[in-house]
Amino acid sequence: MLDSPSNIAYNLNYTGSLTPKYKMVEEKAMYGTNYRTYRFGYENLKGFKTEKFVRNDRNYRTKIGAELHSTNFRELRLYSSSWEKIKDRLYENEDFGGELKKTRLAKENMPLNISIINNETEKANAIFNYVKNTFTWNKDRGIYTEDGIKKMIETKIGNAAEINLFLVMMLREAGLKADPLVISTVSNGLINIATPNITNTNFVIAAIQTKDGFHLYDATSKQSSMDQLPPRDWNQFGILVAKDKVQQLSMVNAKASFTYLTADAKINDDGSISGTYSDKDTGTYAMFAKENYDDNSDKYKKQYKENFAIDFKNIDSKVLENGDFESTMNFSSDNLIDKIGKKMIINPMLFLNKNSNEFDQTETRKYLIDFTSSFTRVKKITLEIPDGYVIEEMPKNKKIVTEDKEIEYSYIAEQKGNKLEVTTITKVLSPDYPKEYYPAFKQIWGVASKQENQVISLVKK
Repeated sequence: MLDSPSNIAYNLNYTGSLTPKYKMVEEKAMYGTNYRTYRFGYENLKGFKTEKFVRNDRNYRTKIGAELHSTNFRELRLYSSSWEKIKDRLYENEDFGGELKKTRLAKENMPLNISIINNETEKANAIFNYVKNTFTWNKDRGIYTEDGIKKMIETKIGNAAEINLFLVMMLREAGLKADPLVISTVSNGLINIATPNITNTNFVIAAIQTKDGFHLYDATSKQSSMDQLPPRDWNQFGILVAKDKVQQLSMVNAKASFTYLTADAKINDDGSISGTYSDKDTGTYAMFAKENYDDNSDKYKKQYKENFAIDFKNIDSKVLENGDFESTMNFSSDNLIDKIGKKMIINPMLFLNKNSNEFDQTETRKYLIDFTSSFTRVKKITLEIPDGYVIEEMPKNKKIVTEDKEIEYSYIAEQKGNKLEVTTITKVLSPDYPKEYYPAFKQIWGVASKQENQVISLVKK
């Protein structure tokens, strides 16, 4: 329910798949003045059930939101109208358009080598790298500057708007067609296109238009590059606010992420195992890893011991020069092998076997399956077999792929001299999938779990 004086008007936004069965909006005299009253009723509502691989389930929860449309105290004031009018107001605002007019700041800070670059994207990348590497984001979001771009240039620290609006200015100064792209980050929810309102948005990035289309940049992330945005930015679409027009821009993460999990181990005569382990992520997943590491580095490192129940030592986590994030460590364990007489029984996947199927939902899937990025995950385990032992029977290899080649899994075991190599590859070609794909994921993840829990016997000759 909502009661509002008649001179204050709201837009009503409905979220979720359910609509109210009863709806009543009427004018009433209340508290000595005219009021507009809103009443809504639902029947037989069930509790919301969360699903895995959904980044912000608030986008699907049933709710009714009231968004201020206008007030009429002496004069009519509109607060939500059209994206075109919102664009005009942004360019009139001194903390947005006013800052973009300060072209002298871009001219004075332009690196010398930029003018000799002729290729559009190379020029844009050079400017982006200069801004990204020179200025540090203070973690404040928002589409308006706080202390201003001039202050940011002095201190080398700024909020999202200061850094990325300065990037737009620099790109424009270099002769590129560049504009701000106003977005809502994943945690902030989706922009409501039907009722344009700037309060739906909370971040601004940069977009350039070249002969091969639009390219996106976010200089708040040190790991970012052209069209390689932080995970928080990928939220379906943004609003491009050029000087002469405004348009909705679809945002699809077209760059794949790779995860490489590599264990190189030696089986000792006493049944213990020791070796090295590397966990490396690229692209969007490298940014996810870096964010988690920055939030709490100790907790990030502890996850290895907690997830695998293995004694890891000398854990070293860092961003590599190309933006990848890698953790390397040593490990040892007495619990990975069952020793029975002259036999050693072991899962050659060691601690990297898939123990469960994350696609374990028994009810019908309701929502989009969202991975943020297409990805390839490679697990490679190399086991050195102790002298005097032979493999009684090799694990069975397997490959499974969907008819449209979108999802693929393979398990390959090979013996090379006194070493056993096991490699599994999981490929998912799109960042998200409609709910109808759920059974395919469930089947393939089930096959992976079965394959990765095979064991072998090492027999003493």
